[in-house]
Amino acid sequence: MMKQHPAEREGGTSITLRNGFVKDVSQSFTSLTGYMPEMVTGKTIEDLLVNDLKATVEKPELIKQSENLHCFIFNRWMKPEEVDISFTECGASGETIVSIHTADTYKDIERSLREKYEKLLEKEKAEKEELKKALKAKDEYFMFIAHELKTPLAIIHSAVQAIEYLCKNELSEKLRGFLQKIKQNTHKQLRLINNILDISRLNAGGLKINRQNIDIVDLAREITESVKLYAQQKNITLGFDAAMDSKIMAIDEDMFERMLLNLLSNAIKFTPAGGQVHVSISETHSGQKEYVWITVKDQGIGIPEDKQELVFECFGQADYTLARQTGGTGIGLSLVKKIVSAFGGEVFLESRIGEGSTFKIQLPVYVEQESKACEGMAGRNLSQFVAMEFSDYLS
Repeated sequence: MMKQHPAEREGGTSITLRNGFVKDVSQSFTSLTGYMPEMVTGKTIEDLLVNDLKATVEKPELIKQSENLHCFIFNRWMKPEEVDISFTECGASGETIVSIHTADTYKDIERSLREKYEKLLEKEKAEKEELKKALKAKDEYFMFIAHELKTPLAIIHSAVQAIEYLCKNELSEKLRGFLQKIKQNTHKQLRLINNILDISRLNAGGLKINRQNIDIVDLAREITESVKLYAQQKNITLGFDAAMDSKIMAIDEDMFERMLLNLLSNAIKFTPAGGQVHVSISETHSGQKEYVWITVKDQGIGIPEDKQELVFECFGQADYTLARQTGGTGIGLSLVKKIVSAFGGEVFLESRIGEGSTFKIQLPVYVEQESKACEGMAGRNLSQFVAMEFSDYLS
């Protein structure tokens, strides 16, 4: 039985040289040329290949530089085969492997690579499908749990409101304090549940964006004004300014409100007493496109550069210890990013440790042609949303 050449295990056609003479050949060399190993052992490579290879074989330094030399190999019936060859030194053994590649070899390699690539694509596709199913199952599970928790919490919240209204003259200060604690904690849990539901709906594409023409300057100013009480309770100055008196654009009021309240809650939460939080709104133009910028700047602890992408991930925290102390869940900024994306905009973060953070929202200006501009927040229950978002500051 013919002994398998080392290169054969890698599927190649090759000749092993020692001191410039053939020592061994691979089995596929016999298939290619018709020469049995004993018929070529002891010959020089020039006896087999038509090219001036003498200098290459005799000078090891040239072997390292030789790649894909083009030449012809003659089979035992003197029929030439066009091939490419390359040399590989085998270190201490003093042997040289001459690898031979024919057109068929390249086709085989190409076919093998293509098959491997197709298998990898199929595997990747299957893994993506599995991941997609897992993410969908996760979102459905979160939505189910959130709905199951929201109903009893809403009942508790309504019961507390009813007690405060119906029994307001009969409640002692101690009981009022207990009710306030219940209300504060139900607000916190409802806020968490609503954020989870909104993120799950946005992930599933099931949260509809209801755009209406509205003055974005008035809307942003009114939302900012509505949380000043909570900023004052932490001795934080909250400011607002706009580069224009008004700007009508089509926006989903509820989603915009959730977005800005989350940013304000985050800014106030991480800004120490005596600090400032500032909201500004401006507009820019790029060619025919028009954009509105909403900026929320705080004087908080700042976010390390390597953690700035993390804060926009669901449950992402730049500092877990501080987040636990301040009651953060890592959901708010993830929701902000998803809402901004749903609006067709972008969110940017500038932050340095000890110098605070600045969140910038860029929204494309779009106006509904058949929609009348809404007048601010009239008739909308903003106070309930604010109380829920800022439940951590209720006193």
